[in-house]
Amino acid sequence: MRFTLFLLFGIVLYVSSGWAAGKQHRLVIHVDSPDAGIMSEALHNAANIIETERKAHDTAKIEIVANGYGVKMFISELSPVAEEIGRVHAAYPGIVFSACGIALAHTEKAMKRSLTVLPEARVVPSGAARIMELEEQGWAYLKP
Repeated sequence: MRFTLFLLFGIVLYVSSGWAAGKQHRLVIHVDSPDAGIMSEALHNAANIIETERKAHDTAKIEIVANGYGVKMFISELSPVAEEIGRVHAAYPGIVFSACGIALAHTEKAMKRSLTVLPEARVVPSGAARIMELEEQGWAYLKP
């Protein structure tokens, strides 16, 4: 009886600690360009990484952060890749899309109107600060 409880406790500890699962990777992808090709490459990188890690029985958390001129990628009225973002989000809903609030405010000021962020994206106060926070938490960095 005592051995059975010990064995059961060990199994619960093993599974809950993550040892039974594969490794979880974390990657922030930085987009600061208004070039649709750059954003498409970021989306393809994200999807390829998730699929590669899945095949290795690992997982990958990915956040794509757009700041500067790259924030255009997450603005409904301006994004040349809105449909592609929608498709990638539908296929990989765990990917987080973060738009820099500072760059968004600058873009709105320059255009003299309010802009709408894509429904797949969220606004963070600062894209650069978000990247810094993720790197401080051990996330890997990629800039296509």
